[in-house]
Amino acid sequence: MTPYFLIAFMVCLFAYICHTVTHFFEYKGHEFKSRIYEKILTIIIFAGYIAWVFMIFQDPIKMDLSDHIAKPLGLLVGLTGLALFVLSAKAKKGFHELDHLVTEGIYSKIRNPMYLGIILLHVGFPLAAKSLLTLLSAIIWVPLILMWKYWEEKDLEKKFGKEYSEYKSRTLF
Repeated sequence: MTPYFLIAFMVCLFAYICHTVTHFFEYKGHEFKSRIYEKILTIIIFAGYIAWVFMIFQDPIKMDLSDHIAKPLGLLVGLTGLALFVLSAKAKKGFHELDHLVTEGIYSKIRNPMYLGIILLHVGFPLAAKSLLTLLSAIIWVPLILMWKYWEEKDLEKKFGKEYSEYKSRTLF
């Protein structure tokens, strides 16, 4: 294993741990109002995703798959994830917390398009590059993302009550 891949993995892991700890404390009722904290967390998360992309290209173990299968399938899944992520950010007009429930656009069909998009990114692009260890790292990232989703949905149930329950019953993921 190359040291660059390992360093990139550790940066990505650190970012996911920081992000998860933040979600956990928010779920427990702690509000992070500090602009400095938000900026630092944003930088850490951004660095984590840059490291993850680096992992794809530095992955020491390549899958023995046909390019005719891996690339188109991986790109389809990865680009779908990217599209969901972008549509989600556009519908919410950024990444900040809102005081109302967003139910238009992509949110009319999917409750958590950003999280679903990230999951699809973690599967699709490593598959397209045939990067086995990076694809296997999704075993770590996906459960963390699902925890974020769980905590966020519990918060939204508290915040919006019946409105959120009805919304949840008519949407996927």
